[in-house]
Amino acid sequence: MTQTEMFKTAKWIDCENGTEAPVFLKKFNAVKGENAVITICGLGVFDIHINGKRVSDDLLVPCTSQYSYRDMSKWSYPIFDDLSFRTYCVKYDISGYLADGENVMEIMLGGGFYHQDLRLSEGNVTYGTPKLCYLIEKGDELIISDETTLCHPGYFRRCNLYYGEFQDFSACPSESDFLPSRIIDTPETEFCLQTAPADKVVETIDELTFLGEYDVARYYDCGINTVGRVALKCEIPGEYVKIEYAEEIGGDEYFGIHFSDCGRYTDEFITSETQSEYKTRFGWQGFRYFRIYGKAEPVRVDVIHTDIKVTSSFESDNEVLNWLYKTYIHTQLCNIHCAIPSDCPHRERLGYTGDGQLCAHSGMLLFDSREFYRKWLYDISDSQCKKSGHVQHTAPFMGGGGGPCGWGGAIVEVPYRYYKIYGDKSVLEEFYPKILRYFEYLDNHSFAGLVFSEEKGGWCLGDWLPPTPIQIPETYVNTCLYIRFLQQTIEIAEIIGKQNDIPAFEEKIAKIKEAVNAAYYSFQQRSYCGDINGASSLALDVGLGDDRVKAKVIEKYTGNCQYDTGIIATDVLTRYLFDIGENQLAFDLLTNGNDVSFSHMMKSGATTIWENWNGQSSRNHPMFGAVTQLLFTRLLGIKQTDDSAGFEKIIISPVFVNGMDFAKGSIETVNGKISAEYHIDGDTAQVKVFADERIDARFICGDKNEKFSGEATFNVKVTR
Repeated sequence: MTQTEMFKTAKWIDCENGTEAPVFLKKFNAVKGENAVITICGLGVFDIHINGKRVSDDLLVPCTSQYSYRDMSKWSYPIFDDLSFRTYCVKYDISGYLADGENVMEIMLGGGFYHQDLRLSEGNVTYGTPKLCYLIEKGDELIISDETTLCHPGYFRRCNLYYGEFQDFSACPSESDFLPSRIIDTPETEFCLQTAPADKVVETIDELTFLGEYDVARYYDCGINTVGRVALKCEIPGEYVKIEYAEEIGGDEYFGIHFSDCGRYTDEFITSETQSEYKTRFGWQGFRYFRIYGKAEPVRVDVIHTDIKVTSSFESDNEVLNWLYKTYIHTQLCNIHCAIPSDCPHRERLGYTGDGQLCAHSGMLLFDSREFYRKWLYDISDSQCKKSGHVQHTAPFMGGGGGPCGWGGAIVEVPYRYYKIYGDKSVLEEFYPKILRYFEYLDNHSFAGLVFSEEKGGWCLGDWLPPTPIQIPETYVNTCLYIRFLQQTIEIAEIIGKQNDIPAFEEKIAKIKEAVNAAYYSFQQRSYCGDINGASSLALDVGLGDDRVKAKVIEKYTGNCQYDTGIIATDVLTRYLFDIGENQLAFDLLTNGNDVSFSHMMKSGATTIWENWNGQSSRNHPMFGAVTQLLFTRLLGIKQTDDSAGFEKIIISPVFVNGMDFAKGSIETVNGKISAEYHIDGDTAQVKVFADERIDARFICGDKNEKFSGEATFNVKVTR
């Protein structure tokens, strides 16, 4: 939509001195209860009060996007791509907030991702200073943002998404301090109404453990690694209070509590006479521990993230798998803010296309996340160069490193998964030309059939973060992934009626496979790249290799029963083993108790999934949790047929392994609920299944091959 279509005659305004958190004031007359709707966009984020009441419990709106043009040519990794831009707006019914006579509306802006401290970037990451546009439609009357809306710089000394806030309540303005706003140019962007869910306070943590006091600071433990803010209580006006956050404890500093670099986020307050509670207004932090300076006490922790619901459940008699499910769910929620699936909630906080595409299957399957992922699809699209087809490493693009396929391939993987989970063919039709443009980019950065490079002077990762220094070649990883994306696109072409394109894809796949075999296959070792970091599984997954390569992979992981893989190969290897019937080995890898394992994280007390297998860096990254969907699609055996989307047709075919005699789980799909549960007693398993009557469901296990609808119970002979 254009500015006029969204806001009619309203003007964009700002506070002339360029403050980070300005306050805007508008008075207007109304009748109590009359119908009134506001359409509003405050960049970066806003909250709104009418007659002293907060309108909506939404936080950090509007959701983040690729707002408008920035000059990225001077970044240390220069970007010259021709990108697309959109800005989201929010619409609220404000009828219930109106009073008879004069009404007072106050709007405060924060920086969000729109306005950042330039210390954080190698270039001009910021889009500009905070700005506002709104339209109130009240009967036939229009109330618009213009110079009659008054403004004040506000009471924030600092309002930064990465470094925290400094709220100085001694500087709160009185009404006489407000001056007319400045009318500014309309941002050059497409305006869209936000349909993705907003961030909210989704729960509170009221029981906080006091750990002790050292060097005038008091230390506390939330009991779990989480995201959000600490609410403080202070009854002393004019008191200086500071709070700092961290994920981990250890070392000798600060009474045995070490605050890592992830704890750089700091909130500061100078208290007032008129209130007693203080908290971050326009941000969040990832943390478990915090310390307080000044005469204030913690009241609670507000847990904040995008408000998506968990629509799955899983439990078993295996504690590692129970931990994996619970911890992935929590970690993914910690990493959904401003309608972006982030890498971590405290350091970069960005929508990495690598992390995001890895977790897309689990994220769509296990949560009510349809509108969330629909929005992120357009972030990915906006981050594609309209000329070259290059897809950035973060979406919306905020910098960050990655690679051509493990990251940019999100433009294939995410719409493909979206269609499979939700059955929305229109997404494939819309993204098909974007996918073809992306393939042109890969071809232009290939040599002799292998994907060799990305942007000049930039990153070109393959896999990432195996337990030892990475050895798997970047070119090999990206080329194997290219084959997989081509195979997915053949399926997409068949679905949307582009069958004439398929022979060219098949010919390209054949040539690339020849190139991979020539460059990376060893007849002597019967492996690809010596199977370092799980390399052979990437080839086998796309139809390269033979039974001897497969046997070597099985032999290797049966022998050491430990992952040596990074974020991409961990997911591929585990899924591949299930798919070839090596269910016990896949289960053993998922549950192994060696040093490189989910069990190691669990036994180390982790309540979120680590970035590194050894916990060396961030303690809150979802990417290794991509395997969580396998608990449902492989162990419980809830799978769609090849010709199904949106779970119209399913097969439930559980697998039985040593080490687990009970498992149950459920998912909610667009066609209804599906669940499976089994109990093994001796050599017999009782399997209870359920599928909504809208679903064409079949149970296949052992000697059973039967259609069912609703609830059904089967007794199956167990072989394992």
